[in-house]
Amino acid sequence: MSVISDILEKYPFIILDGAFATELERQGFQINDELWSAIALYEKPELIKAVHRSYLEAGADIIESAGYQATVPGFMKKGFTERSEERRVGKEC
Repeated sequence: MSVISDILEKYPFIILDGAFATELERQGFQINDELWSAIALYEKPELIKAVHRSYLEAGADIIESAGYQATVPGFMKKGFTERSEERRVGKEC
């Protein structure tokens, strides 16, 4: 059985996290960028973890990654390569 099936066996609904970007902004993180909230994936990954933790502590059963607007072309514009987690040295961002 899947995790979702297991939850639905016990409860009539599943609670998802929501308003991820709003919570990032509430924490003082600026998302005014082409990558929107996905910029936090490399600028402030610890904040991603903290926001997800807060949703779980509030009762969320499922959390989503900060993937909205996270695209390979978008990250390449920021200096990342297609296979890299690090930006190329000297790339203006």
